[in-house]
Amino acid sequence: MRKRYTVEERQRLLSEVQSTGEGVAAVAKRLGVTPSAAYLWIKEAASKASAPVFARVVQSPAITTRASIVVEIGAATIRVESGFDAELLRSVVAALGGAT
Repeated sequence: MRKRYTVEERQRLLSEVQSTGEGVAAVAKRLGVTPSAAYLWIKEAASKASAPVFARVVQSPAITTRASIVVEIGAATIRVESGFDAELLRSVVAALGGAT
């Protein structure tokens, strides 16, 4: 019968691999987790971290003299005008919706 691991056990393994820099197999052995399960958890965590975040872009109803778009992320609405700071926009989108 397979051992069922708790969410806390999975999180502990992931955080120890990230914080200590040890190999996955070494951390798994120390925590009493099978290496195959540990590698699977690492793979799942990586795929969740790289999942795309989608934003809805809507046409601005207001007529402005500058070119602009409106980006909606969840309940937040961001008006982006020409000449915007792209790095700042990436940071704001990441803070509102996860990864960029």
